[in-house]
Amino acid sequence: MNLYKNNTDREVVAVLDQSAKLTYDAQLNLLQELKKRSLQVPTAELENQITVKEQAINNLEYLKDLGFKCQVNELNGSIEIKRAMGAKIMDIIAIVVGVILFVVGLIYFWMLMAVFFGDNEFTLTKLFTYVAIITAGMIGFKMLSGINRFLDYLSFSLIQQGDNVVLKKGDLKNDEKMSVSE
Repeated sequence: MNLYKNNTDREVVAVLDQSAKLTYDAQLNLLQELKKRSLQVPTAELENQITVKEQAINNLEYLKDLGFKCQVNELNGSIEIKRAMGAKIMDIIAIVVGVILFVVGLIYFWMLMAVFFGDNEFTLTKLFTYVAIITAGMIGFKMLSGINRFLDYLSFSLIQQGDNVVLKKGDLKNDEKMSVSE
């Protein structure tokens, strides 16, 4: 995938000036496009930015952005990756808020049905309010997908020790064992 093939040389050079704001993949594509076009522009800063991001990837620094923590045991040379406690708490909060919104939305759905089929008074304000709260209830129902994520990653761990890797995950009954090359 080449992001810059439809851009002019001038546009590619303009993107190079803003390369610090690009993602790692976009920076790689930009460098590749600059080399392919043989443009005579300094790419040392872009190459340095790519190197810094590669070092961060190799040092597993981006795992915390994904909700994981990495523990390195220097004694036996193992690396263990687990779900961070903050991510687990966020999943629990999302589930609780989702349940609350869903229940409130369900109650207001029945109240809306009572307006149409019962003896309650119909007003346009009630209609808009009920529909808005029911919509929030549907959003709450979608937030309940956090239950799956929470259960899947509750007992997740990835342990690399020497040339062996062991993957433990909530939906796997047995630990998956593989070599680093796999």
